[in-house]
Amino acid sequence: MKRQYILVGLSVILSGCASQQLMVPTASKVIIVGDTLVYDGVISGGDVLKAIRLVKSSDKKIKKLRITSPGGEIDTGIEFGYFVKENNLDVEVSRLCFSACANYVLTAANSITIKKDALIGWHGGALQSDELWKQTIPNGYWNQYEGYLNHLRVKEKAYFNYINVDPYITVYGQIRDRSCQKNKLTEGWYYSLNDLKQMGVKNVDLQGGKLMNSVEYENSDITSCLMPDVYINKNGS
Repeated sequence: MKRQYILVGLSVILSGCASQQLMVPTASKVIIVGDTLVYDGVISGGDVLKAIRLVKSSDKKIKKLRITSPGGEIDTGIEFGYFVKENNLDVEVSRLCFSACANYVLTAANSITIKKDALIGWHGGALQSDELWKQTIPNGYWNQYEGYLNHLRVKEKAYFNYINVDPYITVYGQIRDRSCQKNKLTEGWYYSLNDLKQMGVKNVDLQGGKLMNSVEYENSDITSCLMPDVYINKNGS
């Protein structure tokens, strides 16, 4: 089932997919445990501000972010990513890092540990086509959202330039002919470790040797699939 976590608010646009279902996310868990920030839930403004405040007020230097998230707001996700990058945090994916979590948090990590039986996945971002965005924005609101979307695209491009990661990481599964998402009708996709390295996402420890293609989160399945090698095809070899 295709889904987005849609948070109520006129200025909120979430990392995209082709269709939407209104879902009310449960409260996130945001706590400090030792030298680790634990974040479990949707990436939203209030919870990310809480996370930043907890890290700044901690008596102990925080070295790691342990995260489980289905995604969330693009704008907030980018700010969370800047925070991860500027604090040189290692990121550990406990169970799920999807959409805005993969787009902006995972890509900013000093190192990444993906725990056994965890799922990661991309399924669009600000850069995705207007046609896809129009499927997620209520009828009659495009003109109001278009200016904000342009702001997000500029911000996203600047962010990926700052962290030195291929900005098309968020949309390869939508724009390439050999897309596993299109063939398997999954909600998202993930990349080989080699492709991630080529895109600028390095120091990835994949525990268990493989990623999950489906996990249950809040009583629904989130699905992802392995993209065929992007950089081989991109270079025409």
